[in-house]
Amino acid sequence: MLSTLLSLLSDLFYPHTCPGCGEGVPGPLALCDRCRDGVYHPRPFHPGSLGCPHLDGLFFLFDYAGAIQEALHKAKFEKREDLLPRLAKEWQEGVAREGRFRWQLPADVALSVTAIPTDPARRKKRGYDVPEEIFRPWAQKNGYRWEPLLQRVRPSRPQFSLSPTERKENIQGCFGLVPGAALPDIVLLCDDICTTGATLEEAAKVLKQGGVKKVYGLALASSN
Repeated sequence: MLSTLLSLLSDLFYPHTCPGCGEGVPGPLALCDRCRDGVYHPRPFHPGSLGCPHLDGLFFLFDYAGAIQEALHKAKFEKREDLLPRLAKEWQEGVAREGRFRWQLPADVALSVTAIPTDPARRKKRGYDVPEEIFRPWAQKNGYRWEPLLQRVRPSRPQFSLSPTERKENIQGCFGLVPGAALPDIVLLCDDICTTGATLEEAAKVLKQGGVKKVYGLALASSN
């Protein structure tokens, strides 16, 4: 009740506008309906198409373009922390609308959801971890175990300005397992953006080397 009242007061005094067009957006979502329709493209993606042998499946919700690209850019580089719960809601409602993933996830095996960890220096500068803020509320709402399984063991350059070959070289060897982490049979591995798949693949490789049987990649948006 209190959270609903606070949300109503926030909408009244600090109305949210769509990052794509500037139109007012009532309610908890990030995008207006028109801008969402332009980039909403839920789809499973075969990891072999991206050269990701350690991933067992991929699922993307949006095309990385237009309003969702603008929203993520603002959240990552302009300290628009207010967009994070709205992007989380976009993911929750989009996945709920699709019904389920097209993977068979046995109910009787240990399953965890984890995010690609942000470089510590960038996380300290922002004050938050974008993938975690987007996916953790969904995992907890659906009864999935949210667990940090990966850590950065060396710094890396931002991926957005690099070529596909440079991305693989940049991210190689930068992840390690969190000491003492109890690895499950299946991991849903989350990131805000997937372009070449290099980051998800490198993280999936570390998880499988640690003993995880299946790793499925999830991304809010993708350019594939």
